[in-house]
Amino acid sequence: MSSGLLTRGPAVDRAPVDMDPRVRARRVEVARDQGRRRRRRLVLLLAVVILVAAAVGLTQSPALDVDHIAVQGGARTGAPAVRAAAGIELGRPVISVDEAAAQARLEALPWVAEARVASHWPGTVRIEVTERVPVAVAGSGSAAVLVDASGQVLGAAPADVELPTVVTASVPAPGRRLSDRSRAAVSVVAALPEDLASQVSEIERQRRSILVTLDDGIEVDLGDATRLRAKSDAVLALLGQADRSTIATIDVSVPGTAALTRSEAEGA
Repeated sequence: MSSGLLTRGPAVDRAPVDMDPRVRARRVEVARDQGRRRRRRLVLLLAVVILVAAAVGLTQSPALDVDHIAVQGGARTGAPAVRAAAGIELGRPVISVDEAAAQARLEALPWVAEARVASHWPGTVRIEVTERVPVAVAGSGSAAVLVDASGQVLGAAPADVELPTVVTASVPAPGRRLSDRSRAAVSVVAALPEDLASQVSEIERQRRSILVTLDDGIEVDLGDATRLRAKSDAVLALLGQADRSTIATIDVSVPGTAALTRSEAEGA
């Protein structure tokens, strides 16, 4: 009668199966290839780590510090002031120079219209400055300042400067701009042809017109700021007359119907 239990019989010895030598050789070769690939990856990783460490160390090395700041342009501002405004310290790593920030600081200077900052290995920073061009004087006496075509105040005007004077109620600090009315007068001066602009002594933006006073005292009413080329041509044509010394005023507010008045000495 069966007890319902299963019993394990004696172990049966199995003879080892012989592996084909070609298969064994292939497995060995595969294992060797895997080992070689692992070693190559490890060597490559180690090389990258070494190179990165060397690069970081090199950028922090004194050999790549800023040791020279070259300034081109900026005659009015002055090279020392340009270097100071750029805010780039000698001895700092070249890679740490923020060129955009330095450029922004430079272009905040009253005279600077445009600045370019570029780092050059191993240790030079080059700064190129383009300065604004003065076209007029605002104010008078010790308060007189130079202004550019946009009406920005550049700095104190030399006593011997030969530029038109813009009549203005107030003179802001360097780097700031004149009032809207005064800027309109400056823009007219900048737009006049040189042969007329060189004769302008004073210019004022009045309520309805722009009034120009020439070096010899002749007053010119330009009207508004339109058609300046045509108005200038009309003024120059009248000034070219032989009896210019008798002219008191010229009105070219309407270029096609220019008019003039004579001085009282001539019975006008």
